[in-house]
Amino acid sequence: MMKRTRIMKCVFTAIVPLVLAGCCRVDIESLQAALAQTELERDNLKAQLDDTDQARSRLAEQVDKLGKSRDQLSGQVAELNKSRDQLSEQVAELNKSKDQLQEKITELSGSRDELQERLAESSKLSENLQKKNDELVRARDTATARAQAAQRRIDELTAKLQRETAKVLELQDQLKMVQAALAELQSKLNP
Repeated sequence: MMKRTRIMKCVFTAIVPLVLAGCCRVDIESLQAALAQTELERDNLKAQLDDTDQARSRLAEQVDKLGKSRDQLSGQVAELNKSRDQLSEQVAELNKSKDQLQEKITELSGSRDELQERLAESSKLSENLQKKNDELVRARDTATARAQAAQRRIDELTAKLQRETAKVLELQDQLKMVQAALAELQSKLNP
């Protein structure tokens, strides 16, 4: 009877740590899987953030290019205004001679029409540039909002990772305590 009780205690002592170790291993494996998933999500969010930053940089470059184009068009408009002023001076000079005046008026009418077409084209281009600029500003704002959302997600995942790491450390400490208790029991059973 005493031997039977002792055998039962030994079997129970051997089985309980194995069962506990199996439970801890399952918890650790699930925590490691969750940790790997969290790291993968973090890496994906970082990649999305990098893509968003690159898109924002490209949009900023496009805005700069459009601004330069607008400045060039303003310079062309100024040049056209200067040309128009010069033509006006020529009209004053051409008033001296009727024949020459008639020929010059015909030339100036053609030039004036061309200038008006250019001005109309410049106005349309300026409107198009403004629309494009507005679109780029909206795209930049959207990209910024996405980047901020991605950063918040990264912060959440980092906090979750820290909590999961703390749980793993706690489970490891518990496992060490169980192993120490098991070693102590074994030393008592096997003197």
